Amino acid sequence: MRVKTKQEKGFADLEAIVPSSELDVLEEIIDWSLIRAVLQGIRGDYCPVSMYKMLLLQTWHCLSDDCIADALKRDLVFIRFCGFSLDGSKPDGTTLGRFRSRLVKYDLSNQLLQIVNDSLSAEGLKLSNGKYVSSDATLVQSSRRPKKTIETKDNNVDVTYSDDTDATWTAKGNQSVYGYSSSIITDSDGLVESVTTFTASRSEMTRLGEVLEPANIQRGQVLLYDKGTDSAANRELLKQHGIKDGIMRKKPKGQPMTRWNRLRNKLIGKRRFVVERTFGTMKRTYGLHRARYLGLAKTQAEVLMKSMAYNLKRGMNNYLRKQTEVYCA
Repeated sequence: MRVKTKQEKGFADLEAIVPSSELDVLEEIIDWSLIRAVLQGIRGDYCPVSMYKMLLLQTWHCLSDDCIADALKRDLVFIRFCGFSLDGSKPDGTTLGRFRSRLVKYDLSNQLLQIVNDSLSAEGLKLSNGKYVSSDATLVQSSRRPKKTIETKDNNVDVTYSDDTDATWTAKGNQSVYGYSSSIITDSDGLVESVTTFTASRSEMTRLGEVLEPANIQRGQVLLYDKGTDSAANRELLKQHGIKDGIMRKKPKGQPMTRWNRLRNKLIGKRRFVVERTFGTMKRTYGLHRARYLGLAKTQAEVLMKSMAYNLKRGMNNYLRKQTEVYCA
């Protein structure tokens, strides 16, 4: 029997006393009508904006589909933020998973990130027009083991390979990683501008053009990057895009590095720490070190969702800090 999925507020909602929270800030700083317009093509039993907000809550609190569905049934702040009614039905974990799959199918996450960034910029909470932007890549382990070995009764060994067929191997230091590599571009304050995910074996040296494609980098801005992309071809690529070269220089083979390049690398390193800070927070707080889902497309969407959650959290904190400064003044 199909459940009743109406979300209209009832008598219980009018009588309930819901404590205020930082989530209330998002109603002021984000243009939800634009997000509603992007998501209107996704059909389901529940409002797609409510489902999108549910994904944000899941990311902020690092919960599974079933855990966030359970939390939504008992947390009044979550219910109000997502726009559900107290006496109406709430989506379960399976429903949330189907909504996420449709986001991936219709490739809507990039548009959602752009709306989030535009809303933060309109409120003066994002330094999108700063002089510098920074980029770097991080490895994301596959959600599956690369292979498992089973010994049969007749002493033969059967090897079952991972069902995450998009993931590949790469070496990082003394360790080998099976999974993906995500490149992000951040603004001067470390908020994510764009995300591009590749298989782990794809070299940073060969993918700068694809990293720049979705980024909204203005002509004349400086792109700060580490030595992993230092090549004449990449420097020429930046020149063609009208972007100033902020790539750190490699030490020439068999030759000492010039004093100027050592100083240049030091100065770039002092500015591009923001992208390392962003990765650190996303790995420590949102579990970016390991993918939750199978495949390159779903991993890309997952990193984009974590980026939106990160930007919105920073935006909320910046907004509250500005309000405090105004009040104290």
